[in-house]
Amino acid sequence: MPKVSICVPNLNTRPYLPERFETIFNQTFQDWELVVCDSYSDDGSWEYIQELAAREPRMRISQIQRKGVYAGFNDSIQLARGEYVYIATSDDTMSPDFLEKMVAALDNNPGCGLAHCCLDFIDEQGVKISSGHCWDKITGGRCWDDWVTTRFFGDWIKKYHVRPRGHDAVVALALKTVYLSVTQILVRRDLFELTGMFESRWGSFGDFEWQMRAALATKTVHVPEYLATWRFHPQQASQLEQYLKAIREGWFFDMATSAIDFSRAHDLPVRGGLPGRLRRFNWNESMFARLAAEKSRLGKFNVLCTALRQGPMLLGSFLQAYFRARFLQQAPEIENEVRKELSRLGLDTLSPAKSEN
Repeated sequence: MPKVSICVPNLNTRPYLPERFETIFNQTFQDWELVVCDSYSDDGSWEYIQELAAREPRMRISQIQRKGVYAGFNDSIQLARGEYVYIATSDDTMSPDFLEKMVAALDNNPGCGLAHCCLDFIDEQGVKISSGHCWDKITGGRCWDDWVTTRFFGDWIKKYHVRPRGHDAVVALALKTVYLSVTQILVRRDLFELTGMFESRWGSFGDFEWQMRAALATKTVHVPEYLATWRFHPQQASQLEQYLKAIREGWFFDMATSAIDFSRAHDLPVRGGLPGRLRRFNWNESMFARLAAEKSRLGKFNVLCTALRQGPMLLGSFLQAYFRARFLQQAPEIENEVRKELSRLGLDTLSPAKSEN
């Protein structure tokens, strides 16, 4: 059996496939299989994939129904045979030593089910995106180094380290994500047996909910090197709008609730209880967005009435936050609250990881 299963779900990304597969074939670590699931592309992708498979015996290719991005993830993972699984999204890339260093991280830290590395944003031509770049509409004006969860880890983001089980789930509950892209994680295949697969009901944010489930189930080893990329291109022009819609409609709150319910059902609670007040940050942000979207007083009143029916205690928490923000000009210090909660749960200790044999 191969050490790593590289899973490539694909739908109509023909312009980016040569670079995607080149970065796979040129890996310094070669003990892998390549599982490609194409959702009946009509842009020449399938024909190109067939040409590659005719020359590469480690490729296993198939076509699957178009059921959404996460169904493509799941179909390819279910075909994987390797000890480790890497989801190689078809329009992104990775460095030649990605597998070598990420496999070593998991091999050397057997208690970890996830390895996580630093990330670069790239544009349509593969050029690295930095702050102030023309792609600010999608990235929110930030490169990965500026992302709130990257800053949260401070100097630890530059060091090999292990995060305890539950740590990243607590961070994600309030800050929405830790593993910003699936391209920057390598997963032990047996972790999926515990967490289940990706869910499609969250639109393009299903990996956020899965990462909370995963972080409740296992420890994570961080590799402080830029080994993966996330490409932004015109087909993603609505990415920021989708993100704002998800906030406005309360998806992140619902995803946090789903992950917590899953952990309880599978006996995976964070010791000391799960941090409900961090989840309220997502609720409050959703409420602020809903009220801002309503132009009339009646519309705003209806939003509050709906919220009252959904969660009276949560509405009370929001009204306190609204009063502080509107009249006292006090923005919530979310990062400090996360650190307090990690300390309360005994999850604030990060430890050095073994980085070499």
